[in-house]
Amino acid sequence: MNKIAQALRVLGEETRLRILVLVSRTPLNVSELTTILGMAQSGISRHLSHLRKIGLLQEQRDGVWTYYQLAQKEAVDDDLGQLWDYLQAQLASLPDPYSDLVRLEEVLRHRRQGSSGLNERLLEPGQSWYAWSRLLSVLIESTPLSAQAWVSGLELADLGCGDGSLTVEMARFAQRVVGVDFSPEALSAARQRVERLGLSNIELLSCDVSALSLPTASLDVVVFSQSLHHLKDPHSALQEASRVLKHGGRLLIMELAEHQEHWVQEKLNHQWLGFQEQSLISMLECSGLHLLHSETISQRREELFQVLLVCGLKPEPPKAAPSA
Repeated sequence: MNKIAQALRVLGEETRLRILVLVSRTPLNVSELTTILGMAQSGISRHLSHLRKIGLLQEQRDGVWTYYQLAQKEAVDDDLGQLWDYLQAQLASLPDPYSDLVRLEEVLRHRRQGSSGLNERLLEPGQSWYAWSRLLSVLIESTPLSAQAWVSGLELADLGCGDGSLTVEMARFAQRVVGVDFSPEALSAARQRVERLGLSNIELLSCDVSALSLPTASLDVVVFSQSLHHLKDPHSALQEASRVLKHGGRLLIMELAEHQEHWVQEKLNHQWLGFQEQSLISMLECSGLHLLHSETISQRREELFQVLLVCGLKPEPPKAAPSA
């Protein structure tokens, strides 16, 4: 009796019923539920926790994602069996005053097209705003105070820019940003993002990052943000980045540390299972750059991946020896 009373209290909240209607149709992750219901992720997680505790939801893991679905009857406590039968029958006929099912179809369409479903629309594991802000601080800290006015006039390249999530962030403080990607779909999404934000200082190029159509010594900063692991030959890409950097320019790398999550190769087209920190440093130095900074960001409990940050400097050319 106590379990039934507890279940009825949990079910007496409209948002939880909306969640059950959705997951009775297809398994969904927290980010997808956040998008459909228009609520904060913390609130969705709290409602899911209540539904899990009374045994009405089951979890299934798929790579980095946890999906929630309505529990199978055999998994439900015997005391709740009759309530489960009633609930199962009613979920299919409940009204949809908030058009949740319309947004569900849109979410499923994005999923079929390969969207990651991340609330911030960052497409790569390990690509977090914390790592990005840390990378920017490395750039600023590595610039002498006497030259920090240089930052506002930066000309940058975002190599492997994807849908432009970070490209547009760079454009907020730089004079010019070149976003480069070989995927027409990614560049189309980036172009739509740039146009929506009305940014005029971004140029988008369809180009192999190992053979850039950019002039030698033309850029102040080159960024690889979670893109090297997609390349068959990341060393060639670093050499090309060194070529287009001005003397005194910086190369910034945000990458996955070496891992064993093999599913990313099939589902996300990764060529490499991350990198060892020393391996990235060696490739950087073999490309003619000096190491300024490297670190491995601590892995938080809910994260599968650790992130490496590496910053390199293109040195000034050696001065010619004075003539005798």
